[in-house]
Amino acid sequence: MTQSTPGYLRFPHPHGELVAFTAEDDVWLAPLDGGRAWRVSADNVPVTLPRISPDGSTVAWTSTRDGAPEVHIAPVDGGPSRRLTHWGSWRTQVCGWTADGQVLALTTHGQASSRRSWAHAVPLDGGPATRLPYGPVGGVAQGPHTVLLSAPMGREAAWWKRYRGGTAGKLWIDRDGDGEFVRLHEELDGNIEYPLWAGERIAFLSDHEGTGALYSSLADGSDLRRHTPLDHFYARHAAGDGTRVVYSCAGELWVLDDLDGAEPRRLDIRLGGQRTDRQPFQVDAVRWFGAAAPDHTARGSAVAVRGTVHWVTHRAGPARALAAAPGVRARLPRTFRVEGEEWVVWVTDAEGEDALEFAPATGLAPGATPRRLAAGRLGRVLGLAMAPDGSRAAVAAHDGRVLLVDRETGEVREVDRSEHGDVSGLTFSPDSAWLAWSHPGPSPLCQIRLAHTTDLTVTEATPLRFQDYAPAFTQDGKHLAFLSTRSFDPVYDEHVFDLAFVTGDRPYLITLAATTPSPFGPQRHGRPFEAPDKDETPDSEGTPATR
Repeated sequence: MTQSTPGYLRFPHPHGELVAFTAEDDVWLAPLDGGRAWRVSADNVPVTLPRISPDGSTVAWTSTRDGAPEVHIAPVDGGPSRRLTHWGSWRTQVCGWTADGQVLALTTHGQASSRRSWAHAVPLDGGPATRLPYGPVGGVAQGPHTVLLSAPMGREAAWWKRYRGGTAGKLWIDRDGDGEFVRLHEELDGNIEYPLWAGERIAFLSDHEGTGALYSSLADGSDLRRHTPLDHFYARHAAGDGTRVVYSCAGELWVLDDLDGAEPRRLDIRLGGQRTDRQPFQVDAVRWFGAAAPDHTARGSAVAVRGTVHWVTHRAGPARALAAAPGVRARLPRTFRVEGEEWVVWVTDAEGEDALEFAPATGLAPGATPRRLAAGRLGRVLGLAMAPDGSRAAVAAHDGRVLLVDRETGEVREVDRSEHGDVSGLTFSPDSAWLAWSHPGPSPLCQIRLAHTTDLTVTEATPLRFQDYAPAFTQDGKHLAFLSTRSFDPVYDEHVFDLAFVTGDRPYLITLAATTPSPFGPQRHGRPFEAPDKDETPDSEGTPATR
């Protein structure tokens, strides 16, 4: 018999011979001793924290089926689900059940802050919920004594490992039943979450020893014990039925039959169904659109969509997949032309580290693979430009380096390096002899720099006084245009008597040779009175008009 593909199981809760959990964006039930699971919900939307009622007849969970997370319930034996709340709060979650059979839920509904989550008792008939008098809390454990978890930072410990800030989880206990809560385990320097009762012991998750693990103690804080190992992934989502404790770790479910020395054992649970979410499916290209680069004829473009690169013609013609390997991310496509043929280059992580891949726009021959260069020598690529003649590519790396990669040999040369942030705006001159970019200085300043692509000499095209960015060569290669935030023309505010700088960004132009006159400057001999402006060119500078 073929073994089913395992799923990623989370948020378990035991009751009797069953365990509820979430997988594949649905709620499931399975035998606690392992076996095949069956779905309780079939909405295929994010769901969390299923909890089985004390009488074992109903499952409650948090579902985003209608938008914001709300409390839903369904019979354990099967049947339609019902929505119980209409709070519209993104901080809503099921916490458990009350002793009288109502759903215990947390929400920030009606509160001024997303951190002020209150506990509510939600009746199963859909009536109004009752707010419980605990104040803002992040969890409630009802048992021999009521234990509260302080309102957390909004992320569970496994998402923000070893967090020690002021909103880390803290336990409070009402030992006398008079509503007065005192701090429990104040000495633990960790992030505490998911408190629960198992017999006379209060169990919880904490990472005060470096990794999230399950601990328990008596109600007075004595006899602290650790029940799960530290040499593995974080223990997460602990829940219990008063005796047993289940938790998830690395997408698997584990159970402790008691807290008196029992070892964790993994639940061998098999999911049914066809693994819909693991199958290839069509995606909305508009939503996942990454970047596009047209060729020089404007007949087609290289387009990046959700980690794949395609060649898309602008009118009639097919769309071709140039890079669409599962588990590989391709991005930043650029086009260039070599010997009359259109080519595409992009960044790939097929070998784990960024590299460049090249392929003709018409697609590869059957069985061929794109040519890959410079794997592991580029760092994380933030910017990419290709020389018009196709001889070399320029790369802006995450560590501030500007690199040139030779297309024929694969040689990588460092052009420049920044100590103040990321280089941006890489662009080649029309003859591929020069590379320009915006080089960052102390924030917020940046300047335009030029480098010769053969001898790698670097020149400062603009001083480090303003914010100069987005350079672009003119088509004839004689000028370099760029944007700069250097206009300081204050105007009075319409509503408040004060001065403000409105729209400081403007385009600017640099002449790249001393003999090249400004196309906007005056001519020494003036302009002929009757000559139209269109007949005046920079080349006529210094030559008096003749009649």
